[in-house]
Amino acid sequence: MLEQKLMEYAKNGRYPFHMPGHKRNTDVLGNLFPYDMDITEIEGFDNLHHAEGILQDCMQQASEVFGSKASFFLVNGSSGGLLAAIRSMTKRGDGVLLARGCHRAVYHGVELCGLLPQYLVAPILPDWQIQGSITPKQVADALEDMQNCKLVILTSPTYEGVVSDIAGIADVVHKKGALLLVDEAHGAHLGFSKAFPDTAIHLGADIVVQSLHKTLPCPTQTAILHICSERVPVQAVKRQLSVFQTSSPSYVFLSAIEHCIGILQQKKEILFSAYEKRLQRFYQEVGNLEILQVCQPQKEVFAFDKSKCIIHTKKSTWTGVQLSQKLRELYGLELEMAQPFYALAMTSVCDTDKGFAMLKNALFALDRQAIPTKQMKQEEISMQLPEVYCSVEEALQAKHTEIPLLESVGCVCADYVWVYPPGIPFVVPGEIISLDLVKKFAYLQEQRLEITCAYATNGRIQVLDSRPKKY
Repeated sequence: MLEQKLMEYAKNGRYPFHMPGHKRNTDVLGNLFPYDMDITEIEGFDNLHHAEGILQDCMQQASEVFGSKASFFLVNGSSGGLLAAIRSMTKRGDGVLLARGCHRAVYHGVELCGLLPQYLVAPILPDWQIQGSITPKQVADALEDMQNCKLVILTSPTYEGVVSDIAGIADVVHKKGALLLVDEAHGAHLGFSKAFPDTAIHLGADIVVQSLHKTLPCPTQTAILHICSERVPVQAVKRQLSVFQTSSPSYVFLSAIEHCIGILQQKKEILFSAYEKRLQRFYQEVGNLEILQVCQPQKEVFAFDKSKCIIHTKKSTWTGVQLSQKLRELYGLELEMAQPFYALAMTSVCDTDKGFAMLKNALFALDRQAIPTKQMKQEEISMQLPEVYCSVEEALQAKHTEIPLLESVGCVCADYVWVYPPGIPFVVPGEIISLDLVKKFAYLQEQRLEITCAYATNGRIQVLDSRPKKY
């Protein structure tokens, strides 16, 4: 529909005396980018921020395919959708309960909206050294201690594919009069096959945000926000989407989203059936590895998204970073993420038999080269939630100074600190940096992972000028 109309418009020969400045001149620019389809909000092509025509029809089609009450296209990734959702469902000073493993965009939403967060900490699965599921009981217990919680925010599935009991959690949240926002950025493929866990759209969440580009055939930056219940203030969501999204949305991206929705509508059975068979065969074959392990944590979690292939190195002398480097340099395979104990390969319906075979063969070759460790590796430093000194907003507005990250014990953080990916903060503004945290940073640096601060570089961090007396 939209793609066809753009293609027809590109062929009609009209000269563009309008933005964008490249004027679709492929003689000058070449064909790497579809410049002839890159337009602005001209007659007949609707307006994403006030959709009444072709874009409204496209988003209605998406809602029908995904099973939501309404869906909105996002052209600056899930981050913009998360910010808009948080802003539309809270007001300054509200309490918000969020999983500590939420993406940094959620923390930015808490910061911008002046919210008062409390955190849910998922258990660490000792066999795999990844975060497990958040349980309904955890949520219920936390809500009992909160007086003013208006919103609960969870990430499901996690970066590594761990899924929480969204239906059970939604029931708990709604009984307390709060709303549930699920960051399903890594789960846009859920709900289209029984081989994967169901999507939060069908399980009682109020708003679900998905990154189409992560697990479906769609380009980077494309995402979608789904309204799933009558509790959501739809007009407020629309307004906030216009605040957090660009006023010049890319029609190339919008067309790509529509194209992706069309693929799901027309070919999901064929694509997902083939995908399931590839994954099943791959997991069966790599089950014979002797030192490396491709894990599927089934019993330890509520559910697991097996599209995420976690390749564990705990029985070898290698780290996940070293394994990832070997796969890249020796076999031409670029993985999504590496951590001290594992590396992560993300798969999708667009992977091929050849691609899975390349990964399988590389893992068997490396398995023969791997040196087994005499003592099973475990996480060296246990992590606790940092002590809160002041709110995020207060910390960012106070006077700051910049010091070396590894010399920050006892300081009040005025920064975010994370390894990216996955972009989950270890410490946020307003929290006190403990000795355990600094040891963790040093350990991760030893493992060749890059510690990133939002407001400082070169191994330094922004902290408050004043320091708590007990430190």
